[in-house]
Amino acid sequence: MDIQTRKRLQLIAIMLIFLAPMVVAFGLRLADWQPHKLRNNGLLVQPPQALASDTPRAHRDAAFGWKDDQYRWTLVLIAGPGCATACEQALSDAEKIWSLMTQKATRLRLVAVGVEATPARLEKYPRLDFVESSAAPLQALRPAAPDAVAAVVVDPAGLLMLRFEPGYDPAGVRQDLSRLIR
Repeated sequence: MDIQTRKRLQLIAIMLIFLAPMVVAFGLRLADWQPHKLRNNGLLVQPPQALASDTPRAHRDAAFGWKDDQYRWTLVLIAGPGCATACEQALSDAEKIWSLMTQKATRLRLVAVGVEATPARLEKYPRLDFVESSAAPLQALRPAAPDAVAAVVVDPAGLLMLRFEPGYDPAGVRQDLSRLIR
């Protein structure tokens, strides 16, 4: 092999070294692949739906509104007909999510829609506010199955941003909230 052929092969090898990552990235982009760490666990609501025009009635906070002046995000649990075992578990999981948020917990509100605010529940779940709301986006996400709970995340401006289907993983909700609340 003469010197000119060897130099050409070296040049081609250098070009392949620099082009290979771009070809791999292009292929992954065409396959619509994303790293698992960057994906949401919930489903992004496109376009975000405004809840600020609704006037909910809360049992604890008389001045409750979807748009929050203290810039807090809201985790809303939407119960289907009849709150039984799975519903109580979802309420308990929401309290755990709030506790696990540590220093970010002050920037998170917990709300339950469609759950009766009995004195026992008000005492058992002190961080949850039980709200009655007729907002169309929330009513559309209400589970039809009995004892089922869906969850949604509302941003401080009162926009419905993320939704979680009934049977969601509370760890995934906490992970999404920790990415949103900084």
